[in-house]
Amino acid sequence: MGKYLLCFFLILISFDSINSIMPPLFRKFNVEIVNLLGFNKKLKVHCKSGSHDFPITYLNNGEKFQFQFTILLTTLYWCNLWQGPNYEHHVVFDAFRPDKDFIDGTCTGMERNVCSWIAEEDGIYVITKHFGEYFMYIWDWNAPSINIPVGAPASEYEFNNL
Repeated sequence: MGKYLLCFFLILISFDSINSIMPPLFRKFNVEIVNLLGFNKKLKVHCKSGSHDFPITYLNNGEKFQFQFTILLTTLYWCNLWQGPNYEHHVVFDAFRPDKDFIDGTCTGMERNVCSWIAEEDGIYVITKHFGEYFMYIWDWNAPSINIPVGAPASEYEFNNL
């Protein structure tokens, strides 16, 4: 009985996630990575989670890699990107974390249900709700998989108090 009450409570929280500190559980979300490298360079992409490992994908300039998933409390996707043609420039970062600050502050929020990452010559950008295209990582920088510093304000409170 207690297990069913817990599930019901989590479902109620997920419906009220807009004003909640909890992530919007059981909702669909998307991650996309776009190659905007110059000089027609290819982008090598390898994204994974604790339960899913996508095959390595090579993107031509202007192409995108995208995937969709259901948000759970343990949902975490990270991606490795390599810049062609010799693929020696590399970055690894969390492409999605299941917390409201990451969804609303780093990504575009639940209205669009997407976290868009763009690979350019100088590094990796994310499309944010408040700042549009925002620089996040330089090439050859390896972010830890938890507690990464987020450059964009993580909440509307931080945004309003800049």
